[in-house]
Amino acid sequence: MDSGRLGRGEMIAGVCAAILFIVMFLGWFGAPDEVEGITIDLGIAEAAGIDTTASAWEAYDFTDIVLLVTIVVAVGGAIATMMARDVSPPVAVSALTAGLGILSFLFVGWSIINTPSEGPVDSTREIWVFVGLLLTVGIAYGGWVSMQEEGTSFGHQADRLQDRMGDDDPGAAPPPPPPTGGPPPPQAPAG
Repeated sequence: MDSGRLGRGEMIAGVCAAILFIVMFLGWFGAPDEVEGITIDLGIAEAAGIDTTASAWEAYDFTDIVLLVTIVVAVGGAIATMMARDVSPPVAVSALTAGLGILSFLFVGWSIINTPSEGPVDSTREIWVFVGLLLTVGIAYGGWVSMQEEGTSFGHQADRLQDRMGDDDPGAAPPPPPPTGGPPPPQAPAG
């Protein structure tokens, strides 16, 4: 493996994703200090060795799966680059990383605004959920930087995917070539 092959964006996304995987095992949400006006002494539970927090794996039903897929794509793309493997998915790995990073950011951000709850009891936010949110920003940013390094965009990737999927009308004329940036073609005089 040659880490010198990694671009700056792949490195940012891969490192953030690896750290996010570890952080997902830490307490993202905790038990509330008060339920329906009754104060709860969490010190007693903690003294008895009871963990009053929930990790991302425990707190989420679906978001943890999205985070795991994001981690696998970001770290897998970095590893494939370091191993000099030519991966040819329908969409560039950098675009997948950026898109999944954005999606993960939205899901974690929403869970901070609307905390997971158990019946009428809402969880409290622990520091690790905010660290996780920052790491999703790092993954999205790393994917975007990697896209810039490759000279690609989401629009270009959508076109690439559409080309790979094929047209519904096989007899349709091919799309016109992209503009070359030269002067516009001469126009016939109106007459």
